[in-house]
Order: sequence, then C-alpha cells, then structure tokens
Amino acid sequence: MKLKKVYFISIALLAGIFTACNDDMEKFDNQLYVDASVKTSNVLLKNTIHSTEGHFKVAMAKPESNDVIISLKAEPALVDTYNAAYYDNAEVLPSEYYSLETKQTTIQAGSIVSDEITVRFDNLTELDREKIYVLPVTIEQASIGVLQSARTMYYVLKGAALINVVADLTKNLVYVNWSKPEVANNMRQLTAEALIRVNKFEKMLTTVMGIEGHFLIRIGDSGIPQNQLQIANSVRNITSSDLAIPTGEWVHIAVTYDADAQSMVVYINGKNKLEDNAINCGAVNWGKTQTDEGNGFWIGHSYNRDRWLEGDISECRIWNRVLTQDEINAKDHFYQVEPDAEGLVSYWKFDEGVGTAITDYTGNGNNATAVEAITWNAVELPAKAK
Repeated sequence: MKLKKVYFISIALLAGIFTACNDDMEKFDNQLYVDASVKTSNVLLKNTIHSTEGHFKVAMAKPESNDVIISLKAEPALVDTYNAAYYDNAEVLPSEYYSLETKQTTIQAGSIVSDEITVRFDNLTELDREKIYVLPVTIEQASIGVLQSARTMYYVLKGAALINVVADLTKNLVYVNWSKPEVANNMRQLTAEALIRVNKFEKMLTTVMGIEGHFLIRIGDSGIPQNQLQIANSVRNITSSDLAIPTGEWVHIAVTYDADAQSMVVYINGKNKLEDNAINCGAVNWGKTQTDEGNGFWIGHSYNRDRWLEGDISECRIWNRVLTQDEINAKDHFYQVEPDAEGLVSYWKFDEGVGTAITDYTGNGNNATAVEAITWNAVELPAKAK
C-alpha cells in the first residue's frame, strides 16, 4: 500500500511539473532576433568587385497566430557600438555606397523565420581598401518584442587580398579548349605572364606554358640547372644564369617577344633579367588544343607527364602585344589586370576554388581544363606588410 501511495504521489508531482512547464511556455515572451550565429558579415573590397549584396533573416522562438510585421533601417549611429564591442576603429559607410532593398518584412502566422532581407552595396571600387567601414542594419520596430542584444546585423567592409585561392598543378596538366584559336595564333608580338610558386626542383624539366618545339616557357633542361628559366623555341633556346627561380616564393614571370624587332625580354618580378635582340622564330601560334600528350598548348605540362609544375599557379595571361616594363611593374599588375585590357587575349586566373574548369576571363571563351583533380590552396596575395 505504501508503494502505491508513493507511486501516485510521484505521478501527481510529475504532472504538476509538466503543467508548470506548459504554463511557463505560454507565458514565454516571444522576441525577434537577427537569425545568424554571428551578427557581423564581411564584405571584402577588391578592385574588380563593383557591386554585391548582403542577406539575412529575422526569426523568433515560436510561431505566432498572426503575421508579425517587421520594419528595418540602416542605423549609422550604431557604428560606435560596433567599435566598442570589437575594439575597432571603423568608419560609417557613406550612404551613397548602399541601399536597403528590404525595408519591411513579415514572418507569416505559424512560421518562425522571415523572408530574406537584402542590402545592396554599390561603387565599392571607390572605397579606400586600407580603411574599415561598417553599416549597421537593425530591426526598427515590430508587432512583437525585439531581443535587444540581437536586433542588428553589422556589415563590415574592408580590403581583401587580390588573390585568395590558387591552383596546385603538382602532377597535373591543363589544356585549353580554343573556341577562338585565332586570338592566340599568328602573334608577331606577344607577352606571356604567370605568377608561380614552385615547391621544389627535383626533376630535369618543369613547364610553365606553351607548345613544345615551337614556343615554350619552362624551367631547367639538360645542361642547365633545374631551377633556371628557359624559353625554348623553334630557333634556339634562350636562357641565362640570371633566370634562377627560387622555391617557396611567389614569382612573377613575364616574357615579351617581337618577331619584327627580333627581340625577346624576360622579366622576373618586374626586373629585366635577359634581353635578346637577335631572335626571330616567326609568328607564335599557341591556339592549338591538345587533350592528350603532344604538341598542343599546355599550362604546367609539355611533351610528357614528368614535366609538371611542382607548385602553385595564378594569373596566367597571353597578350598579343609587347608590354613595357612600366606596364609590368604597374601597381597590382602581378595580381590582377582588367579582363578587357588592350591586347589581352587569354586570361586564366586559376581562382575557381573547385572543380577542374578554369575560366578565360577575357570573354573569348578559351576556357581551360585540368586533366586531374586540382588541389586549390587558400592564399592572401599580395601579402600585407606586418
């Protein structure tokens, strides 16, 4: 009998607990909040990104029986709150660089999340990439309460590295699908560029780009050091001990050629390291697709598979004119150029970050394809001074 009494008393106590919990749930003050685990969103400023958008949603803990109407606004005064919280010295983003596309949103009855709220950013290339700007977007008012500590999304605009991802071509090879081969054929003038970081030199030949037996930029060869740059062409190979390529460092290579002037210049990191004024191998024809081993145009490969580029590549370009030394040394030229720049006929940035397809940024459609899966490496170039 005593056990039965204890049992019924326990059941009654549990029932009371559950009833109390239900009562608490009914009395719970439902509040709105910005639906994001982090209440800051970075907008990275690059010289090539003119406009972008930010998105977030508003949510609440439990559904309401009626629609919840929410109004939003940009609130520059909250930048001081941001700076105090993050120990920063950000500036207010001027009004001409943003527009709040969604000034009102709704959480439908029975739901707990609003539609997406959109903030548009424009004319970003005009901003100073050395500064930090903040745009607070906050819940101004609503038909229910708002959680004060989570009512604002802070958009933080700051300068980004110009290059954030690169391709590792170790044991890989890349061919070009020349949909417009004419842009890279019959070139009596050209400039070829690439930004590379070689991990090691442990084989006789390393290839940058070109066509074997015609016009090829490669490193090493029989009789020269494995780390010495060489331009192999149909007339004679051009090289010098001044063309040593270091390992573990980013190196910008530029080769200019003028058939009529019989001139070739090789630049390493913008410095004239070799000049030959008695070379004429005729017009260069690089617009040839080769999807298996052979004499088509390759990046990071030539002749056979043991001549890969052991390391990373970025900013691979072909021009149908001779760039001057001043142009090569222009600010940020190593890291980016305008896709519609005069004479630029092919431009593979190798910045996709996924897959094996590499876009030709000129719009000529001469996209490239890696034969093997690419290892994509995150970088920050140019590196900021410490």
